Amino acid sequence: MSLNYTNETIANETNTEKVSIHHFQEKHMDGLNSKKAVCILTYQMINIILAILIFSTICQAQRMHANDYAKRSGQKEIHFTVRINLKFPDDNSRALEVADFDSAYYDQAILRLPENYCENGAPVRLVYLAHGAGGGVTNTLWLWNKTSITDSLLTNGYACFDVNGGVSVENMGGSRVVQSAFKAYGYIRKHYNVYDEIFVFGGSMGGLSSTNFVYKHSDIVLAHAMYSPVLDLYEQAWNNPWSPTTRLAIAGAFNFVDKTGNTWEKDKVIGWNPLSVGTFSNNTDTFKIYPVPVKIWHGTDDHVVQINSSRKFQKYIRNAGGYCELRELDSDNHGLSCGNAFMNRELLLFFKRFGE
Repeated sequence: MSLNYTNETIANETNTEKVSIHHFQEKHMDGLNSKKAVCILTYQMINIILAILIFSTICQAQRMHANDYAKRSGQKEIHFTVRINLKFPDDNSRALEVADFDSAYYDQAILRLPENYCENGAPVRLVYLAHGAGGGVTNTLWLWNKTSITDSLLTNGYACFDVNGGVSVENMGGSRVVQSAFKAYGYIRKHYNVYDEIFVFGGSMGGLSSTNFVYKHSDIVLAHAMYSPVLDLYEQAWNNPWSPTTRLAIAGAFNFVDKTGNTWEKDKVIGWNPLSVGTFSNNTDTFKIYPVPVKIWHGTDDHVVQINSSRKFQKYIRNAGGYCELRELDSDNHGLSCGNAFMNRELLLFFKRFGE
C-alpha cells in the first residue's frame, strides 16, 4: 500500500507539475499577448496622430494656397456690413428733450479686389459703383457682378465697392445710402491697401445715390460718371415711376409724413434732389455748381429714365464753368445703364484723365 501510495503521489505530483507548467506557459503567453496588444495599440495611436498631423498640414497648405490663388487671380470678393441709423431726427421739435433717435441696421456691403492688389505694394484705386433699382447687395449676391462694367474695372486694376443702402434695394439716393457708402469707404480704407481718393459711378437709380454722395463727400472724389442716370426725383421717379413701389420707396427714403406714396412732399427732399442741389437762376440762365468732373452716357429715346434731366444737368454745370460731358446715344434701351464694351472703354479713358 505504501509503495502504491507513493507511486500515486508521485503521479499526482507529476500531473500537478505539468498542470503548473502549462498554467505558467498560458500566463506567460497571455503576458506576451498583452504586451503585443499594447505595442500594437501604441503603434496604431502613433499612426493616427501622425495621420492627423499630416492631414492638418496638408489642409493648412491647401488653405494658404487657396488664399494665395484668390489674391493672385483677382477673384477675392469680400462681403461685410456697416452699421447705419434708419431713424430721422425730429428737427421740428421745440421740446427740451432728445429729438433724435437710433435704430441700428447693419447694411450689406461688398468689395471686389483686382488681380494686381497687394497688401504691401502700391495701393489700388477704389470705385464706388452705386447700383440701380434692379438689384442691390446681399450677403451673397451683387447686381453689378452680372454686368461687364465690373469685369472691365477689375481687369484694369480698380477695386470696386457698393452698398445696399438700407432695407430696400430702392434706396432712392437718400441719406441712408450715402451714410452707408461713406462708412463702407471708411472700413475699406482701414483694412485694405487703397488710395484715399476714389472714383464714383452710378447706373440708373444709382445716379441719385452717386450724385448725392459726391455732393456730401466731394473732398474724396476725383471724378464722377453715370449711365442712364436718374437725376430728378420728381420728374424722373415720382412722375414717371418705374415700378409700383417707386413712390413708396421715395416716401420712406425721405421720411415723408404720408408714407403711402400718394403725396409729394417737396420740403422733404430739399438738398437731396440732384438736379436742384447747387442750382440757381438769374433772368437769363440757370447755373449749377458741381464739385468734380462728371460724364454721362444716355440713350436719346430711353422711356424708363428719359434723357431731359441729363441734358439740363450738363447745361447748368457748363453755364457755371464746370466740367460735364454728355454722350447721347441713338438708343431706346435703358439696359445701357449696365454698360457695354464701348461705353466701358470710354469710362476707363474718362477716369484716367483724372487719376490712375
